[in-house]
Amino acid sequence: MTKEKVFCTQLKGKQRFLRLFGESTKPYGLASGFVTLKSKESIGLHNTQNKEEVLIILQGQAQVSYGKHSRLKVKKGFFVYIPPKTDHNLKTIVIALLKYVYITARIN
Repeated sequence: MTKEKVFCTQLKGKQRFLRLFGESTKPYGLASGFVTLKSKESIGLHNTQNKEEVLIILQGQAQVSYGKHSRLKVKKGFFVYIPPKTDHNLKTIVIALLKYVYITARIN
């Protein structure tokens, strides 16, 4: 029997970032967050290191940059998988809010 409990978090608020579950300091497991970016704002270049990452676009349009020169345009309803050890960034490309959920899972 596990000690974890079922929980629910409402996706709203005026903050830019809302951690949904997990901690970045734990060696294994899932982590997730809800992100809101303003027009032309980006999350900033970062690397997945030893994690896989999934982005689920809930609102708006964005450009996902990864690797040295690769780019994808995504919008509401898109799901993006980013493998381990991948440099990437996400930037809004329209004059509207971008809202998305990210989920990461550590791998060995």
